Formats: sequence, C-alpha cells, structure tokens
Amino acid sequence: MVKRLVLKLCLLAVISTVPLVGYNIIVDPYMVLRKDYDHMFICPNERYVKTDYILNNPEKYDSYLFGSSRVSQIPVEMINRATGDRIYNMTYIAGVVPDHLYILKLFLKRKVRIKNIIIGLDYYTFTAMPIENQVRNIMYPETLRERIDFYYTYLTLEPDSIMFKEIRFDGKEAAYDLTGTGGYHFIKREKLLALDPRKHEKKFKQPFSTACANRLEQTLAEIGEIIQLCGKNNINLTFFINPDNLNMYLCEDIAFMNQVRMRLALFTDYWDFSGANSVTENNINYIDPIHYRKKVGGMMVENMYQDNAYPLSGFGVLVTKTNVRNYVKKTAEDYRRFKRRIDPRCIPCAGNK
Repeated sequence: MVKRLVLKLCLLAVISTVPLVGYNIIVDPYMVLRKDYDHMFICPNERYVKTDYILNNPEKYDSYLFGSSRVSQIPVEMINRATGDRIYNMTYIAGVVPDHLYILKLFLKRKVRIKNIIIGLDYYTFTAMPIENQVRNIMYPETLRERIDFYYTYLTLEPDSIMFKEIRFDGKEAAYDLTGTGGYHFIKREKLLALDPRKHEKKFKQPFSTACANRLEQTLAEIGEIIQLCGKNNINLTFFINPDNLNMYLCEDIAFMNQVRMRLALFTDYWDFSGANSVTENNINYIDPIHYRKKVGGMMVENMYQDNAYPLSGFGVLVTKTNVRNYVKKTAEDYRRFKRRIDPRCIPCAGNK
C-alpha cells in the first residue's frame, strides 16, 4: 500500500513537472537549451552561450576580448582592421577576472585557437567577488555533475513576468551580434539620448556608492595566472582599464585605485582609460552612468592601436613599471582638483578596505 502511494506521488510529480519543462524548452529565457543564438529576444546567459558558441566554432576567431558589459561597446571591427586579427567580444554582465580565467582555461583545454587575449578591467574587479547564485550568470558546465545541475536548473525555472520586462535583444532595445562580433548596440538608449539630452544628464546626478571590499590580492593572483597561461601558450596579452564616468570615478577611493595601478604595473604594462579628464567628464560620452558609448570605445581602440591618438585629452595612458609612480601622482592631483570643482554626490563606504 505504501509502495503504491509512493509510486503515485512520484508519477504525479513527474506529470506536474512536464508543463514546466515544456515551458522552459519553448521559451528558453536564457538561450541555453535550444541554442537559437540568431533569434534572441532577451538578454541571455552570456557566460554560457558565448563559451558554447566558441567551443563549437574553435577556428572561426583567433583572438578574444574579455570584460564586463562595458567592453560590449569596444568596436572589435576596428581592431581587426588595424591588426588583421579575427577578434570575438566575450563581454558578459559584471564580468570579473576569475570568470575570464575559467573560460580561458576551458578554451585551452578544448584546443580553441587563440592568438591574442585582450582584457578590460574595472576597479570593481578588485573589490567584487564573481556573481553567484544568479541564473543568468551560471558558468559553462564541465563535469557530469555540473551539467546535470545546469540543465535541471534551466528546465525547472518558474515563469517570471519580470524577466520579460528586462533588456530585450529583439532589435528594439538593443541589437546583439552574438554570432558575429559578440558585441551589442544600445538602440533605444541611443535614441532617447538624442531626443532629450537634458533628461539624459539627470541620470548622472544620482549619488554613487564607494566600494568597501578589497579583493586586490586574489585578483592580482588570478591576473598572474592568466599571464603565465598566455606566456606558456604563446598568446599575446593586453590589459586595459575601462573609463568610469567621472561622477562615479570621483566617488571611489583614490588611494585604493592608485594602489591597484601601482600593483598592476608590477605584473604587466596596461592602458589606463580611467581618471579625471575631458572624455570621462562629458556625460554625453556615456549611454548611462555605467556604460560608455561606442564612440568612446572607438577612441580607446585608436589609442591602443594607433600610438596614443588623443594625447591632449589625457584619455588613455600606457602605464609601465617605469612611469607608474609619476602617473599615480598625477592621477591623485587630478582627482582632488576635479572633486573640489564637481563635488559629486557620494554614498560613503560603511566598511573598511
């Protein structure tokens, strides 16, 4: 009697799950089940879909740009024209160094062709842990157990009405070129900016928080591992720091940012596009307080690949062991000067670094 009851309950559980599984296969909200990468209608799990796409096309590209969603606005076509390379933009939401390291190891393990790696860093890279426990950001599964957990998660997702109100990559909000360059273009936000520049300016009047955590040592260790992997596999490696909007930059801790600059220069040369200058001060150069616009990404490419094309603007400095001490003196002076003049609204850090 008890055995029959258990069997009935199990059967009922399976039957009740079938509609949910069917819903997720049909809707596939994060584009991980049907893998229809040419017809996306919502922001996918970029960490998975891009990794999967490259693993299934290991010879299509020879170079990869890693970074947060900010580097989505780097026009890799410009780099390709300048170098003759075939770069794919691996940009994903809140991407940090351990994410890049994980995927790089997987690419090398699966014999993906890699000639160049370019990594865009943010200061939160040195303060924030990788995003965990968010369905949109689950990494590509390697082991059998990871694959079982991965597909179980996505097959049993409860319908979420909020999901459909998020960024839609359907040609209206943004255009996503996942099977081409890997980047995307903020169509709607660009239109709104053009229609009402004054309203756009209001976005930058909000208070910005100061990061409290310190992950400097772990992040530098991961960067060191990436440098070793690239050296061992004859991969050219380039680092750059993304340009924060000046209002956000001035709410960060300049002592910590300069510590990052100093320590990073001991590991590698890098391009620094952050700081207080005429480009980061102009809010029209940003589509929102977090993301710079594609024209700024183009300026960054020109600086890195056309021998510092914007020297007078102070935008883009190649930092080395030789010049880093003088450089951080200048960034500290610029920071204090701009902060006195602009007086940004900052939410102070509640903890200690």
